[in-house]
Amino acid sequence: MTTIYLAGPEVFLPDAMPIMAEKRRMARQFGFEPTGPGSDENQTPVKRTAAEIYARNDDAMRRAEICLANITPFRGVSADPGTVYEIGFMIALGKAVFAYTNHPDDYGLRVRSIWYAGLDIDETSGRPRGPDGIAIENHGMADNLMIDGGVEATGGKVFRAAALPADPARDLTVYFEALQTIAGILASSTPPSSRR
Repeated sequence: MTTIYLAGPEVFLPDAMPIMAEKRRMARQFGFEPTGPGSDENQTPVKRTAAEIYARNDDAMRRAEICLANITPFRGVSADPGTVYEIGFMIALGKAVFAYTNHPDDYGLRVRSIWYAGLDIDETSGRPRGPDGIAIENHGMADNLMIDGGVEATGGKVFRAAALPADPARDLTVYFEALQTIAGILASSTPPSSRR
């Protein structure tokens, strides 16, 4: 079985355990062995230090063959920073990385509609800027260009919801689509990998 590291902020939800258990069940349905945060499902939950949590996740990332990351906006307009770290780390390890988001709007649109009430266009560069003068990334990507670009550089893909679901933090529709596509890729060829 291909080991898949499931990155995402679900661990912070009040109902984290059943959500993560369902994600692992679905991964196994497609022939993957899931690992990552919350993957010790057959053990009694133990309070761990930050260093212990980091070490466990670091080890799981190093052992995993691919990564599937939930980059649905978390506590703001962008992905969870821990998840973004895991994406970058997996890319640096030369692993194939895929990502999905339950938010249909691109990053630039989210910044313009959620973060800034007003918008100016820089006459010199043509770039949109917020009222504070800070430029807004406007590349049509699901999140910051380094996230989307990094995922695609590994041969992976960013999956995006067609419409915002009623419960973006818990909806698994796009996650299912991502698993199905990744399983198809693996069945038809060798897994994509980083060009490093």
